[in-house]
Amino acid sequence: MVQINKDQIHLSRWKRFQFNWHRGHGHRLAYLANRFKWYVYPQLRHTSRFPDHVDVELSAACDMTCPMCYTITEEFDRSVTKKLMSFDLFKKIVDECARYGCYSIRLSLRGEPFLNKHIVEMVAYAKRAGIKEVSTLTNGLRLNPAMFRELMAVGLDWITISFDGMGKTYEEIRAPAKFEEAVEKIKTYKRIKDDAGSVKPVIKIQPVWPSIKECAREFYELFEPYVDHIASNPLVDYLRKDENIEYWENFTCPVLYQRLVIGSDGKILLCSNDEMGLHPLGDANHESLYEVWHGPKMEEARAVHRRHQGVASLEPCKHCYLPRKTQRVIERMGDAYIPVDKLINRPDVVGR
Repeated sequence: MVQINKDQIHLSRWKRFQFNWHRGHGHRLAYLANRFKWYVYPQLRHTSRFPDHVDVELSAACDMTCPMCYTITEEFDRSVTKKLMSFDLFKKIVDECARYGCYSIRLSLRGEPFLNKHIVEMVAYAKRAGIKEVSTLTNGLRLNPAMFRELMAVGLDWITISFDGMGKTYEEIRAPAKFEEAVEKIKTYKRIKDDAGSVKPVIKIQPVWPSIKECAREFYELFEPYVDHIASNPLVDYLRKDENIEYWENFTCPVLYQRLVIGSDGKILLCSNDEMGLHPLGDANHESLYEVWHGPKMEEARAVHRRHQGVASLEPCKHCYLPRKTQRVIERMGDAYIPVDKLINRPDVVGR
């Protein structure tokens, strides 16, 4: 069996169900079909006619310098052009996605998408084109209540807000954001949705585990009344400092059957974990997504993984967290306990 996702740390099973239920609001049958394909196609090594999900990077630049992020590294500075996606290229991508019935697009990848001044117009364009689920991830710094109202009005389905830690910890990691101001904005987003009688955009709060490990119950209780889901990510080696890395034997990557990833410059990347653009597949400025999805570079990458040789043969796979071995540990959350899958030989310290 192919491991589909390295699961996040879900602080509440009920909130997870609520998030998924609300996420599919308005098109639940299509949502269920999408989830079926997401899990089953990689198991069958089945390449769909067109990817059911496309990541579209609106900005490769960021307005934060978080200590655990690859965007602060010299390699990222050398390898990635920090530009914003043009509206013309975005429309070309969305038009093809709509033509082939692509279910979802995510308007984020490496940088902060709200640096792109066209983001509200881009969401509106994608929804008018018929994309059923349009989502994005943000550090929350530029997002404000007025913009949230606009995004809700044009149909944004889902927004994930990265929010690492409480109080001083949050402000150290997420500088220049201020903790109390950031919390108040999230509370305001809930009031805006309630006043409009809207369940969307669903809101997910997402910290890295070490930032809340000692205050997980307090963190959960702070946000539980205001958001649809609270899930933490294990700390992965984005800084590429780890040694003695252990990989799963016979690993086959599911991502190559799930999604296509386009950088802000139009370069089509091997996958969502090829942060440095080490294995480009094509260029959306000049090629169709359909051609790249079925093209020789993508087919060869799939063939490499069918032979369980991805880590040995493809540079991005050597640095990816998906093929790395994990161990299950039980962490305390107040008077409860939750399972956490940690990467083997990975320090649990932000910035390492």
